[in-house]
Amino acid sequence: MYGCKRPLYVVPVEFKSAEYVFSDSARAEFFMNNAYTDLPADVSNSFNWLDGNAMLASASDEAMHISTNKTSPSAAQRMSAGNWNPSNMRYYRASDGAGEIGSWLKWGGYHGNRKANTAIKNLHLLPTTVSERYRNRLMGEALFLRALHHWFLFQKWGGIPVVDKSFEASDDVLVPRNSVRTVVDFITRSCDEAAALLPDESYTEPTEVGRADRGSCMALKAKVLLYAASPLYNRAGDDSLTSYGNVDAGRWALAAKAAQDVVDLGWYQLYQPTADGARNYKEYFNEWGAGNGNREFIFGRLRTPNRDTENDNFPAGFTNAKGGTCPSQDLVDAYEMKDGTLFSWDDPAQAKDPYLDRDPRFYASIIYNGAKYAKFANKSNYTFQTYTGGENAQGLAKTETSYYLLKFTDYANVNPAGNSGNAYHNWSYFRYAEVLLNLAEAGNEAGGPAYVVPASNNPLTPVMALNLVRARAGMPDVETSFANRGIALTQENLRALIRNERRIELAFENQRYFDVRRWMIIEDLPQFIRGCMITKESDGSFTYDPDVRVENKVFEEKHYFFPIPQTEVNRNPNMRQNPGW
Repeated sequence: MYGCKRPLYVVPVEFKSAEYVFSDSARAEFFMNNAYTDLPADVSNSFNWLDGNAMLASASDEAMHISTNKTSPSAAQRMSAGNWNPSNMRYYRASDGAGEIGSWLKWGGYHGNRKANTAIKNLHLLPTTVSERYRNRLMGEALFLRALHHWFLFQKWGGIPVVDKSFEASDDVLVPRNSVRTVVDFITRSCDEAAALLPDESYTEPTEVGRADRGSCMALKAKVLLYAASPLYNRAGDDSLTSYGNVDAGRWALAAKAAQDVVDLGWYQLYQPTADGARNYKEYFNEWGAGNGNREFIFGRLRTPNRDTENDNFPAGFTNAKGGTCPSQDLVDAYEMKDGTLFSWDDPAQAKDPYLDRDPRFYASIIYNGAKYAKFANKSNYTFQTYTGGENAQGLAKTETSYYLLKFTDYANVNPAGNSGNAYHNWSYFRYAEVLLNLAEAGNEAGGPAYVVPASNNPLTPVMALNLVRARAGMPDVETSFANRGIALTQENLRALIRNERRIELAFENQRYFDVRRWMIIEDLPQFIRGCMITKESDGSFTYDPDVRVENKVFEEKHYFFPIPQTEVNRNPNMRQNPGW
């Protein structure tokens, strides 16, 4: 009935003796360390299909993916075109008997969940000489990792089977999917259980950074509850696998409290060692892995230094260029002016010089025409030319939007043209800036701009939380920005600002794809990606056409959720497919 492949939550044959592993603290520690390796390292390959590494951003309105071989589209390109289904996506690890599309996507998250369940079941075998603190730490980590794997699955598929034990080969494993309510309750309850066992301080020792701690559990809970409160799940309907079946405004208050609880820990702060907003933002993703202090990081996947991200997104005009993830004009236009007003092509001054005086995060995230760098890969004092006929302009393995990705990269120290240099590319699943944005959104929806969570140690209104994020980037506060725009501070106006702030602050962090779905606004967005045609005039000036359609986007209602892999549906009669697939 199972075909030739076992469900991923069955204990593997090669795991022969729990007693051998867990009766020794060193072996148990090794097992738990290995459990972390199933977490995806999203920055280098959120998706990986046929021709290389395309970020999830390229399946949203943030970017388009440029292939070195245009006859072999990436997964992101196939998703954008609507050319994906339950059978043509690779959902499993290569070691599980199928090709791997990038561990971020895989239904095979149950592989990592299995390791967590194995630990939970057998940690009682630890020697009696092991301290209670150590025993609790391992159990807390296992509970957290199990919750995290369920979250990764829920985020893409909605109601999924809750697997809270290690199945043996003889067990009935034809389990059905659980409801949205059940999955959310399971994850949040697991977070509470794990938080109670984990240390009450954040890890700071280099050998311990990257382990789950109490803040990790609380940040995961806050994110899950934010999704649960959002329109995609918090709505009426008769399909319990994709929604609660009712609207409850109180879910926003629960999400706000969970985010406020993270703030109240007092452990975290935004990374801002300088007064330069662009530098602060850029360095968070590049330098802190080298040992620089960073209290913004909450939990993520740590990696050894490498040049994968630079290799995958190397701009045209250099040897070994791939193009990679090319930001859209839609995203570029979303960056505010530095005074907090909106950018507009209808403003003659802004249209003449569209990259002047923008949000500092623009300069830390996007390579644009005329961008200057003292050192870029193997070139010094380099100026980018993405205008038609320029060195970095359109073509095979070149941008079609006139932009390249800068965020996450470290071209000052890495030279893909010469295959030299390495940089840190640690991936944050949770960072403090996102917690503040979660608090701002949930609080605003719960009670408007002045809402505060009752009985908080350090209560932040939605406006206060948002102002912290904007101040780190060098942007004016909400009140000043709205005054400059000539608009009132209302719940509706703040909602629009919060959503755009998420788009900018969390760009390319695998957030936008899901945000527009959980808000259920994707059908209102343009069903295409815009680029900019830049022309260099005879006098050396530039003119811009920002309405060039470079890629069509296909969205159908079924795309709110991923399809359950057809192999799972075929082998399990209790596994119901998502609507429309």
